Amino acid sequence: MPANLPPEYYKLKHQLEASGTDDERLQLLEEMLRIAPKHKGTEKVRADLRTRVAKIRKGAGKKQAKKGRSYHVPKQGAGQIVLIGTPNVGKSQIVASFTNAKPPVSPTPYTTHEPVVGMLSYENIQFQLIDTPPITADFVQPWVFDLVRNADLVMLVVSLASDEVLDQVDIVKSKLTEAKIQIAGVECTSADADEPFSAPFTKTVWITANQMDDPGAVDRLEILQEFYADEFQIYPLSATNGQGLDRLQKAVYTQLEILRVYTKSPGKPVDYEDPIVLLIGSTVIDAATALHKDFAENFKFARIWGPNWHDGQPVSRDDVVHDGDILEFHV
Repeated sequence: MPANLPPEYYKLKHQLEASGTDDERLQLLEEMLRIAPKHKGTEKVRADLRTRVAKIRKGAGKKQAKKGRSYHVPKQGAGQIVLIGTPNVGKSQIVASFTNAKPPVSPTPYTTHEPVVGMLSYENIQFQLIDTPPITADFVQPWVFDLVRNADLVMLVVSLASDEVLDQVDIVKSKLTEAKIQIAGVECTSADADEPFSAPFTKTVWITANQMDDPGAVDRLEILQEFYADEFQIYPLSATNGQGLDRLQKAVYTQLEILRVYTKSPGKPVDYEDPIVLLIGSTVIDAATALHKDFAENFKFARIWGPNWHDGQPVSRDDVVHDGDILEFHV
């Protein structure tokens, strides 16, 4: 009986032949096993795939005991946002479409093997986006969770072009629980016992529902909202045409609880191109420190402009600044 394997299988097989690491091979083999039809003609093919997967896992266990790979991405911009999700949800496409980064984008799964960093512009500031390898029910790169723990915000990307959109959420939720990462506002429950517990890391996780331009996206979005609107903030998005991007950017700005302060030199115009980004509740001296340590060390006083002030009034180092304020430092 012929195997009748789908074209995607042979694309993955070609990638497998060119792969250079066991991690890449394992991801590709697992995806080949997933899409291979289950019938008598594929019994030998599936058995061979299972054998190869088991062999790599056994070897990986021994290697990991000696040394594990880890990644640390220094934070840049106004906030660090990590994208996570199952294969083929469009994480790389989001980064490629909206930032200066050029990650490989392909309909074939597992094209991302390392973190890819890009800067997402919003008005006159930037957010740092990090693309990560896909998460499956059987495997995830352990260092992905290191990035999640360090992030200011986590976006769980799902595909509105897929009927498996609910499964995509469930798989990632399960893996976060296994890694002892609790989603803010979502009760963390053990898979072994239906008892809630407190995880050492709690992160804000949003669902970014990508591929809003797909013909069936509206119906799938309704289903997603029906099941998960009580647990997650859900932001529809199209990485193809940009639909939903502006709303998402504004929400990120609000979530990060940041503000922008502008500076000017005496007798000169305001610099609106490069604001100082601070946390809400920051003071005049915090702004001076962020601008340059010399301003903080030699600070005498500052003048300020904004809706909450009389134009040009003197302020002290401990006065709290507001979004959009203009500061003129005197040292």
